[in-house]
Amino acid sequence: MYIMENKKVNYAEYEGKYDESIKEMMESEPESIDVETMRENLYGYTFTKEYAEGEISDELSMDYWQDQDLENFDDDELFGSPSPDFEDILLPEDAEGPYFFVSPQEELLLKAIDSTGDGLTPETALCVIDVYQEYEYIDRVVKYCTMQVIQQSVNNGIDCLELQDVDGSRVKLYFNIKRRFEVGY
Repeated sequence: MYIMENKKVNYAEYEGKYDESIKEMMESEPESIDVETMRENLYGYTFTKEYAEGEISDELSMDYWQDQDLENFDDDELFGSPSPDFEDILLPEDAEGPYFFVSPQEELLLKAIDSTGDGLTPETALCVIDVYQEYEYIDRVVKYCTMQVIQQSVNNGIDCLELQDVDGSRVKLYFNIKRRFEVGY
């Protein structure tokens, strides 16, 4: 896991920080958005009416950005001759950390989540705004190993996913989903 300087999320700090114009910036110039701005937008979104109604805006979904970028690849580019190195397409050279992603938008969301903790204990749980983000995160960070989710449990808003490797070794990864419960699930 790529670990950044961890800063726990104090949701009150992000109230009113969700900015609709970030959608446009994510589309046209994601490299101009820093991690703190993404944190403001991501965690600020939890104060919107849409979030309370269970809706998640497209720009906050890594899968949305992956699908958008993959649509731009021509099958001949990916599978024709000569074939590019698939890893170069999916893991950009300048990527920081062991991320598996297609778009700079996904990387930005990963960094925002990574900035909240290391996920190795309940106290350092990674903060996500919905359970689907846990699986998006795992898909992009755990992709290179052969680990699979074998068990999930929730205790006081901390979701614990137990992962197992092919050799039987296990690790637990913790996600903080308390905000989803506070607002309503």
